[in-house]
Amino acid sequence: MIDDAIVLQVERLRDEAESLKAELRNLYPSASQRVKSPKLRFTAASIAERWLVNVAARADVYEALGGSALAERNVNFQRLLTSAERATLRRTFDKVLSALLKDFRSSVVIPLKARRVDSSESARPAPSRRIGLNEARIVFVGKSFADSDAKLNGAIERLLKALGLEVVTGEKPRAEMVSRKVRERIDQCDVFVGVFVRKDKIEGKDEWSTSPWVVDEKAYALARNRKLVLIREAGVSSIGGLQGDYEYLEFDRNKLEELMIRLVEIFRSNE
Repeated sequence: MIDDAIVLQVERLRDEAESLKAELRNLYPSASQRVKSPKLRFTAASIAERWLVNVAARADVYEALGGSALAERNVNFQRLLTSAERATLRRTFDKVLSALLKDFRSSVVIPLKARRVDSSESARPAPSRRIGLNEARIVFVGKSFADSDAKLNGAIERLLKALGLEVVTGEKPRAEMVSRKVRERIDQCDVFVGVFVRKDKIEGKDEWSTSPWVVDEKAYALARNRKLVLIREAGVSSIGGLQGDYEYLEFDRNKLEELMIRLVEIFRSNE
């Protein structure tokens, strides 16, 4: 049931996001400057995490806002979190904050307040396809489309198919948001398998970034209440947080047999 506490929390998140946008412009007058302030980056990460963990994961919020609309909003909060993880251009923060704040009152606050009044409606459970991994039939694999990752992706997909699963994948990213075709494919699946591989070396560190598109797809799948299996290559610095109910695997390309065994184990577990 939507209560005063969750409405107040959502309104505070909106206010904090608006204040953050103003503070960023004040401290970094040029949109081409990189945001290095630990305080502002911490604030951005805190706003995003609180939305993803405390708001978006609630069944009553899912019901009140609508799964698809909530999922798209989730992607923007995920992008805010990703932006906060390193020194990111101010214009990137501007773009992300503008997107997540767009129509926030009419699309988020007002529907939550309306559902708070109608307690009989708000008490209904959110639609869900959450099932055990051993019951899964359709799996969406979020992956890099780089040629260097084709062998790895092929091995994972072949294994999943050998387990009797229907494997669905996306398409090369061409738009700013998760494309409609990819959203529809995630919507039809039981499980989201995200493969987070090394992309770009992070300067001064023995760490790599990963595909932002797979991070976005993970955020969308999370808001659509799908079970997550997150596969991260050793050395990848971040996969955009670990919110929600998930199975988490780390792998080394020189020891892929260990990853394959773990995948068999989690998809055949009765837990």
